[in-house]
Amino acid sequence: MENRLPDCNYVVRLRTKDKGAIREISAFPDQECDLEMTFNITNSAKQKKLHPEYHKINAPNRRYKDKYSPKYRTAHWDFESFCPVHCRIVKLKISDPLSGKTKWEVLATNLSPSDFPLSEMRNLYHLRWDIESSFRKLKYDLGAVCFHSKKPAFQEIELYSQLIMFNVVNRIISLCRIADAHRKWPHEIDFKEAANIVHRYYRTPMIGNSKQMIEEIEAYHHPVRKGRKYPRPLRFQGSVSLNYRIL
Repeated sequence: MENRLPDCNYVVRLRTKDKGAIREISAFPDQECDLEMTFNITNSAKQKKLHPEYHKINAPNRRYKDKYSPKYRTAHWDFESFCPVHCRIVKLKISDPLSGKTKWEVLATNLSPSDFPLSEMRNLYHLRWDIESSFRKLKYDLGAVCFHSKKPAFQEIELYSQLIMFNVVNRIISLCRIADAHRKWPHEIDFKEAANIVHRYYRTPMIGNSKQMIEEIEAYHHPVRKGRKYPRPLRFQGSVSLNYRIL
C-alpha cells in the first residue's frame, strides 16, 4: 500500500473481524473514523519473532533458481524485508435500504481527505461493485481464470485477447433489445450465453450473420433482483491440468 509509484492512487477494501484482519483494524470500535496509520510489514520470520507487533506476509525474499531462466522469479515481493507502510484508513457504515441491515467496511487509500472526505469515500465504495462484476464476467464467463500457456509472455497475450473479447461482447449486448412485457423484475441479457454465441459466430464470416447473432442473444435474458445476495464461497483455486492436449 505504500505508494512508491508516481501519480498512482488506490482504494483497497480491508478485512475487519475475521482471522486475516490487521490487529489494529480489528480493534476499531463500531463507529466511523478517518485517520492516518502506519503498519510495519515484514517477510522475515526472524523479524516477526523479534518484533511480535510486526505484520508478516507470506512472501519469500527475491531469489532465482539455477535451473530456470532469470526471468522466472520465485517471488514477486519488490520491497525490502522490513517496510513501514503509511496510508489513510477510513471506516464506513454501509446501510442496505432493502434489507435494513448495516455493516462496517474499512478502506485503505492514499487519496487526500480534503479532496475525498468521508462522504465521497462512501460513494467510491459503491462504485466498486460494477468493477467487481466486470472482473467476475472476465474470469468465469470468458474463462480468463485459466491460462493455456505456461510462459508469462503467452499468458499476457491470452489476457489481452480476453479483454478484447470482453469489450466486443459488451458492445454487441448494447445493440440488443429485450421485448417489453409485464414482468415483476427488469431483465438483462445473459453475458455468458452471449459470449458463447459470439464465440461461435466469431469463427465464421460476420457479414450477413450479425442480425441473426443479435436475435439469438436477445433470446437469453434473466431477471435482475436488486438486493439479492448470497455468501461468497471461499475455496481453494488450483491449477488447470494440460493433459487434454494429448487426447
